[in-house]
Amino acid sequence: MSMFEGFFQFVSGILAWFYSLIPNYGISIILLTVTVMAVITPLTLKSTKSMIQMQRMQPQLKKLQEKYKGDRERLNQEMMTFYRENDINPLSGCVPVIAQMPVFLILYQVLRGLTVRNGGGGSGIGHVVGQIKSQVSFTPWILHDQVFKPIHLNKSTQLYQSLTHTSKMNFMGMDLSLSPSDGLKIGLIAFIPYLVLMLLMLGSQIIQNRQIQGRSTGQNQNPQQQAIMKFLPFMLPVFSFAFPSGLGLYYFVQGLCRVGTQGYITKKFYGDNAPAVIEATAKDAPTSGTTATKTGTKSVARSNGSKPPEKKPGASPRSQAAQKKGATQGRKSGAPRQKPDGSGDRRSGGS
Repeated sequence: MSMFEGFFQFVSGILAWFYSLIPNYGISIILLTVTVMAVITPLTLKSTKSMIQMQRMQPQLKKLQEKYKGDRERLNQEMMTFYRENDINPLSGCVPVIAQMPVFLILYQVLRGLTVRNGGGGSGIGHVVGQIKSQVSFTPWILHDQVFKPIHLNKSTQLYQSLTHTSKMNFMGMDLSLSPSDGLKIGLIAFIPYLVLMLLMLGSQIIQNRQIQGRSTGQNQNPQQQAIMKFLPFMLPVFSFAFPSGLGLYYFVQGLCRVGTQGYITKKFYGDNAPAVIEATAKDAPTSGTTATKTGTKSVARSNGSKPPEKKPGASPRSQAAQKKGATQGRKSGAPRQKPDGSGDRRSGGS
């Protein structure tokens, strides 16, 4: 028995419970998907909140890096203290991705276990050999026509009893136990529902990708990262071509849930002006104390909508001294001093 058998049985039990409520294979998978997303979504929200907090704290982090750039150990200590004081988890962005990997593997094994056929793939050879020895007329043996013999599933459940009496998991015109490649082998008409599912899966991935890219407008991005983000939505539909369609249905419903989650994240944590705020924060990140002061002054002046105070010409001490010196040199010896109003000084005589 595999060390993960307990996880397989647990997920299979949840799927069987949903089937007991609504005896439909597709709806059971959809309900299981929604349940999984309900568990993962809080991790995604917490990760997004921590990521936004890190973006807003970039100027302070750059100050620390500049201050302790010669002492790597001290820099790490100060940054960990900074993360702790501001309630930031630098690894939180990896948590949702790490959490999804075992879910994918477990669900894949569960759906694969549900679609195990009676006799297995080697039964076709035994069928042919038996016909030859019995000297009976040859009849074709097709694996997909054999009833299911599911594993990882309790035999007392309604789902197990239903699968052991059928050879198909019908839902919306397709067999969820077959892959799109199997549907294409059957015929073009049979392949249409599988193709529609793949296109819907692709559409949900593209919408989700555009939601993420829309929040990054104006930010400097690596061209390689942009190329990967454009190519990424096509990977899952391509891989699903060889997977059971039940797994494709899971990822389509998961994509819809993520579209809703990303829309909520955009509205809750970003808002309409958030990309501009994040961009301005990144651009105004100080590299030294003098630059920080100048940048901070300009930023405050712009945010208040007021212009920085203009210096009046001749208001500096050097200008005033030059003006006084010029006035002294311009007055001839013995000439009366001029008052600011243009009148002469009458103390030297004259009635």
